[in-house]
Amino acid sequence: MNQARSLMPQENILVVDDNPANLKLLTQLLSQQGYHVRVAPNGSLALKSVKAHFPDLIILDILMPEMDGYQVCEQLKANPETQQIPIIFLTAVHEAIDKVKAFSLGGVDYITKPFEEREVLARIENHLRLRSLQLELEKRNRLLRKQEAEIRLLLAIVQKINQAEDIHSALADVLPLVCLTIHWDYAEAWIFNGSRRQLQCSQSYYSRDRSLASFHSQSQDSSLNTEVGLLAKLFHSKKPIWTKNISQEDWQNFSRFQQAMAVGFQAAGAVPILGDNQVLAWLFFFKQESFSSSSWLIQLVSGVATQLGSFMQRKQAQDELKNQKEQTEQLLLNILPRPVAQRLQSNPEIIADDYADASVLFADLVGFTAFSAQKTSTELIKILNEIFSRFDRLTEKYQLEKIKTIGDAYMVVGNLPDAHPKHTIAIAQMALEMQASIADFSRQTNENFQLRIGINIGPVVAGVIGKTKFIYDLWGDTVNVASRMESSGVPGKIQVTATVYERLKDRFKFETRGLVPIKGKGEMTTYFLVGISQPVT
Repeated sequence: MNQARSLMPQENILVVDDNPANLKLLTQLLSQQGYHVRVAPNGSLALKSVKAHFPDLIILDILMPEMDGYQVCEQLKANPETQQIPIIFLTAVHEAIDKVKAFSLGGVDYITKPFEEREVLARIENHLRLRSLQLELEKRNRLLRKQEAEIRLLLAIVQKINQAEDIHSALADVLPLVCLTIHWDYAEAWIFNGSRRQLQCSQSYYSRDRSLASFHSQSQDSSLNTEVGLLAKLFHSKKPIWTKNISQEDWQNFSRFQQAMAVGFQAAGAVPILGDNQVLAWLFFFKQESFSSSSWLIQLVSGVATQLGSFMQRKQAQDELKNQKEQTEQLLLNILPRPVAQRLQSNPEIIADDYADASVLFADLVGFTAFSAQKTSTELIKILNEIFSRFDRLTEKYQLEKIKTIGDAYMVVGNLPDAHPKHTIAIAQMALEMQASIADFSRQTNENFQLRIGINIGPVVAGVIGKTKFIYDLWGDTVNVASRMESSGVPGKIQVTATVYERLKDRFKFETRGLVPIKGKGEMTTYFLVGISQPVT
């Protein structure tokens, strides 16, 4: 990530939080990624900072004295000059009503504390990329509107360009129109073939004299070196060049001069297709009689080149948007189960489904908080990533659904959103393999990691919260009890409810723990899952 970011300009991020520790942590995290970070300890100073210099993105806390985050966001969104600045709420407030309010005021994202550093960085980068692309598209759209207003005489050519699927088909339509309009005999377009040093002929057009077919064939079999002769001069100037007689000195340095003379060309012209002042391609025109180019001809062909350049940029922007959309969709699939993501894309309404029978597993790394005090943030992230990646592979193996990670905790569910006829068996197998996996990881790292796991089964409600930041989560007594099974459990053990025991006792080995006080439930009889009693298919 650091190498990738070093190639990008430093985006300016304003962090607003009344907690000095949070400001310090976020400043360090963002600065390490190459961002330029400014901080504001309260809402008033944040507004003054924004007024002094617009940031590219704002990370905003909600709970602050005098002026809270909502008020800051509301004022910024009310100002036309600042309303487009992306605002990410980063706060300890996690109630759904607060998230809805944040998004309704114009926030683009909502992250709850404690947060996962990689997730925060990924969301920041994504929103900055979207904002950059939006600004770039707005800039290009303004340029296109100006060009369309200025070159009304090119309506027919513009229509052809707009109807084309790609630059090659656009050139195939445009070159004949240009040649017939300016009464020249031959035209061809040369585009980079993957290297900035070589041009390849994309399209060509010739009229009347069929002897020009030989020149066309030679073009298809040739490439032009942009670093020598006439081409080097053209690329340096980035300006069109027209001559009534190619026997003059400049064109004698053209690599295809002898071929052009052989078919009787006399007048010639070369016009660059530019985008953001960079050469995208070249148009070449030839005529079999001496001809002094008029200002009308030069303006007309230059106008065509301008339109083609805009078309190529637009296509590039569309391709970039398509790629960005695909990346966003993939990110959505990484956050949400595929069926839920598909429903959300087709109908972005609240999703809340009842499931009569689901298996819920909570797992927690025991003592990881104390362990983290001995490691750097990078080391911690690397270790958690390795452990949770192991768990992710087990989730895929048993066709279960990972719901989320919270710090060093991991949550998995079975039988939703897709039905799983053996979900309880699968989640029990996964729990046993999780314990084996963490033991194996401890041996490899010479550490003493232990996992506390809790499992419960029963009805749940599953759905998506939020408008633009989508979180798929579970609710219900079944979920609460599963969480209590984990928190009241024993390190290295898998604690389950009596309901789980009754369903699995014929297939798995259990040890009775007995009555355990469970918060909100009183005393409950629980069991430890210790192994498999008979093969499970």
